[in-house]
Amino acid sequence: MEEKWDSACEWCKENWQSIVSVFVTIVIVVGIVILSISTFGTAIPVIAVGVVGAIVGISGQLISDIISCAITGDWNGNWQSYIGSAIGGFAGGVLLLLTNPIAACSAEATISTFFGENLENITGGQKRSTFEILFDTGLSTGTVAFFSVALSKITGELLKTLSKKIPVFKRLSGINSYDASFKMVITKLKQGSIKKFHYKTIRNGVISGLSEGALENIASGFLMGLRNGMTNGESCHKINKK
Repeated sequence: MEEKWDSACEWCKENWQSIVSVFVTIVIVVGIVILSISTFGTAIPVIAVGVVGAIVGISGQLISDIISCAITGDWNGNWQSYIGSAIGGFAGGVLLLLTNPIAACSAEATISTFFGENLENITGGQKRSTFEILFDTGLSTGTVAFFSVALSKITGELLKTLSKKIPVFKRLSGINSYDASFKMVITKLKQGSIKKFHYKTIRNGVISGLSEGALENIASGFLMGLRNGMTNGESCHKINKK
């Protein structure tokens, strides 16, 4: 027992910054949820957008990892990053009820990266310094914010073209689109005119989120692949030099 106690104390000493960071992040996400519920007087729309955000966050992370793997030939994804994406996606989805899409997406990237990398430190994954985590978090937030602005119009035009040219994609744009249907239900939930949502609401939200963020996920995966490739190249160079 004394050895286990000493080991636990040593672990806490080595990881206290990441432990505090994870705890603070969870408190912030809970605070966002409570603020949203108190604003609209009901938890139903918060649950709906949160679940959609979490699914979209995980899916977006998967897309980015696949593209990064295609560039580098190595799989760099891990379970910690997917948990971070789920929590960040949930928070980002909820923030869509309170802010604009760019702010929500930026907050999602901040929470996902910060939480995921600190969780890696705690659980014995890749060890990063506080500076590295803050740098990665800032880079992720800035990249997502930039792509949200730079690619939004291109994405909109692309979805319009696909909806007109290809029948199977007809609901990607327009008044009957997945996005329009999802927003209509969420608006009614916030107003209290309906008290529950169907599974199709989640489906509509997920398809809408993935289609609107497709170019952003591809671009993020491409940049991630380039960065990982450069990092792996530097590591190999150091090993060969030794």
